[in-house]
Amino acid sequence: MGPMKTISLRVDVDTLEGSLKGIPALLRMLDRQGMQASFFFCFGPDNSGKALRRIFRKGFLAKMRRTGAGRLYGLKTMMYGTLLPAPVIWKRAAEPMRQAREAGHEVAIHGWDHVQYHDLLDRKSRQWLADWYRQAHEAFAAVFGERARGAVSPAWRCNDTTLELQEAYGLDYAGDCRGLDPFYPVVRERALKTLQVPTTLPTLDELLGLDGRTPGQVNQEVWGLIREDALNVYALHTEVEGGALAGTFQAFLQGLRDRGVRTRTHADWVPEFKAAGPPARALGRREVPGRAGWVSFGG
Repeated sequence: MGPMKTISLRVDVDTLEGSLKGIPALLRMLDRQGMQASFFFCFGPDNSGKALRRIFRKGFLAKMRRTGAGRLYGLKTMMYGTLLPAPVIWKRAAEPMRQAREAGHEVAIHGWDHVQYHDLLDRKSRQWLADWYRQAHEAFAAVFGERARGAVSPAWRCNDTTLELQEAYGLDYAGDCRGLDPFYPVVRERALKTLQVPTTLPTLDELLGLDGRTPGQVNQEVWGLIREDALNVYALHTEVEGGALAGTFQAFLQGLRDRGVRTRTHADWVPEFKAAGPPARALGRREVPGRAGWVSFGG
């Protein structure tokens, strides 16, 4: 048997709208192709409107214009937490969350309050972060009746405190960074036991419009970056690929099928990663083309 290409689809669910409308839309698309994905949910308040404070961050306005963020996320979502109260997502969207599990997909944690973590991570106290994790895990248990086995952080951002706090939950893995291969993070000269499964591929919203790229060109580029016999993780968002750019994602899935790329969930793949004896390494930070601000990077 020759070299094989395998991909894991990491579905980040950031908002109430992405939960209520984007999850069902993506479930239909995945079912049509007979493919499984890993869904990572935000459970807490949808403070999407507060993301506008990123307006002074380098590259943020350019990305908003390039991707047509208003069209992707919708006016109502962009007012939550400012002009409109921030709804607690899991209390309104438990049903579509459960539908993802019922359809055979992996379900896991993306976080509590996505925007506050994303924007203010390094300014938050250890207690605030501990409460953030606790509330996310409690909500997961309330929705699914079991404990979470995996978690991925908002915007691929973490620090020493979040990695240490997360360790207490005994997860099978976490996905808090970009990179190329699984590894165990080193924090304060100690290797942690929670395996990191990084996102390896650029995202649609990072590449769209960059140097004039069209949605079709982005798909072609990502297909070409999928490596043989290696970790390939492609992150998408229910608000984007399950909304305004659903057609682009349907074409992406069809392209995977046409190229013989198989899909595996993170949970399904992790035992093999661990059996291969992943290295231990420290995380750094870097900027990614098309994304405003830094991401954590391992490797």
